[in-house]
Amino acid sequence: MRQGMIALLLFIAALAPALDVAEEELRELGTRDVEFINYTGPYDTINTIAEIVGIGRSLGSGVDIGPVASDFELAGRYRIIRAVDPAVRERFDADIIVPLAGARVDHINNLRRIISGYLQEAYTYSAADADLLARWATIYNAVVRGNMEFFSDRYKPVVTNHLSPGDAGLSRRYDEWPGRSRIVIPLSTTAAPGVIGAVDPGEIADDRVIEELRTLDDRGIEDRREMIDLTERVIEEREEAVVREEEAIRREEERIAEEVERIVEEREEIVTEREEISTLPEEEREPSEEELEAREAELAERERRLEEERRAAEERREALLDDRQEIADLTDRVRVERERIARDARALLDEREISEEVRGLSGTLSPIHFLRVREEAGAILGQLIQINPVTGLLLNRSREDRIVSRNYTYHDNRLLVIVAVEDSGRLAHYDVTTLAETQRSEAEVHVASVMEVYGDSDGVYAVVRREGDWHLGRFDSDLTLVERSVIAVNPFTTMAFSGNKVWVQSADDRIVALALDDLRIAP
Repeated sequence: MRQGMIALLLFIAALAPALDVAEEELRELGTRDVEFINYTGPYDTINTIAEIVGIGRSLGSGVDIGPVASDFELAGRYRIIRAVDPAVRERFDADIIVPLAGARVDHINNLRRIISGYLQEAYTYSAADADLLARWATIYNAVVRGNMEFFSDRYKPVVTNHLSPGDAGLSRRYDEWPGRSRIVIPLSTTAAPGVIGAVDPGEIADDRVIEELRTLDDRGIEDRREMIDLTERVIEEREEAVVREEEAIRREEERIAEEVERIVEEREEIVTEREEISTLPEEEREPSEEELEAREAELAERERRLEEERRAAEERREALLDDRQEIADLTDRVRVERERIARDARALLDEREISEEVRGLSGTLSPIHFLRVREEAGAILGQLIQINPVTGLLLNRSREDRIVSRNYTYHDNRLLVIVAVEDSGRLAHYDVTTLAETQRSEAEVHVASVMEVYGDSDGVYAVVRREGDWHLGRFDSDLTLVERSVIAVNPFTTMAFSGNKVWVQSADDRIVALALDDLRIAP
C-alpha cells in the first residue's frame, strides 16, 4: 500500500477570544504525529486511498450493527468483532478491528483509513469526523497497548474475552499489527448509525491520550481542538435526545394515569351494577355474576400491565439521570481541556516570539532560570524555562514538565530538581544553557523532599526510600546514592547544616544531628 499520504486535519474549534489573532501562527506549526514505526521498503502493488478506505467500508457493511454480538471476516485479512452486551449496563461495549495474519497494512496512515472507512459505513460518520476518530483510536490503542487491567476496568467482559496481554490494543510497530493487535473502539450507550456520539468521545480522548499528544512539539493542539468540537456536537446531540426521551416518558405517564382513572371508573360501574342486580330475581339478572367477574379479571390484567409499564417508565427516567450525568461529565471535560489547550497555545506562541536578535543577545547576557508551575489533578507540576532579563521573552524550556520540587538549585554548573516518576520522584540534572536533562538518579526520592547542596560536589542531600521507610540520602556529582541514614526520617523534614553535621527531623519527630561522613547519629 502507498505510504506517506498524510492528510492534515483542519482547525475547527477556536481558542479563547484573546488568542484569535494567533490562529495563523499556530497553523504554521503544522500537525505532528505520535511515533509509529512504518514499513519503508519497496512495494509490489500500490493501492489507492479509495481502495484502502473501501476495506473499512466492506467491514462496516458486513457486520451486523445491532444490539447483539456479531462477527465478520473479510477475505481472511481483516475481522470485525462487535462485542456488545445490552444486559450489562456498567462499562463499555466495543467494536474490535483485527488485522489478521494475512493483512498487508503496514503504514499508520493506511490503518487509519481502514478504521475511518469502517466508521463511515457502520455509523454513517462524515469522512472528516471518521478521519479524526480513526486517528484518536490508533493513539488510544497504542497508549494502552497490552494493559489488561485498563481494559478490564473500562470494558464489559464481552469485550475483554476477545483480548489478551499479547494483542490488546495497537503495537507501534507495523510488523506487530497482523495477528498481534486488536484495535478497540469504545461505544457509547447510544451507539447506532447516524449518532455522532456512537464512538464515545470521553473515552477515546482519555487523559492518557491527551498527555501523549502533549509530548509532541505542537502539543497536539490541532487534534485536541477538533476533538473538542466533535465532543460539543455530541453533547448537543445527547441533550436533544434526553429532552425527547423526557417528553416521551411524560406522555407515557399521562397515558398510564388516564388509563388508571378509566379502570377506577369501570370498577365503580361494576359495583353499581352488582348492587342493582342483587335486588332482582335471579332469572332477570343481567349481566350475570360470571360476566361481572370476567370484567373484573380483565380490569385486574389491565392494571397488571399498566403497573409494568409504569415501572418501565420509572426505569427509563432513572436511566436519564445517568445520561444527564454523562453529559455533565463530558461538558466538564470540554471545559478543562479548553483551558489546558489555551495554556499550551500561549506557551507555543511565547516560544515563537523569540527572535534571532534575542537569541544572539542571550549569548552575552545570562538568562533568568525560572520554574513555571501548573496544577494538574491536585498536583503541582513544573517546567524549567529561560527568560531574557531585558525583554522578558521566553528563550527556552525543558522537555520535562513534571518537576515536583518547588525550586531548583545549582550543582556543578547544572540545575538540580526533583522530577515525578509515577508515584515517587528522582533527582535530575539539567544543562543551564540547553535545559536538556543530563542525569537522573536511580534512587527513589520523596516527591516533597527538600534538596540541599552542602560541602563539595558529592554533597547532594535528599530524602530517599528504603524498604518502605524514608531516610536521608547523600548523592555524588553523578546523582548516585552513596550514603543513607541509619535512622528513618520524616519525609517532609527540613535540613540544617553545621560543620560536619546535618540536623533533621526523625520519623518519630525528634530533632537529631547526623554525621555527614556516614549519616549516623552524631556523637
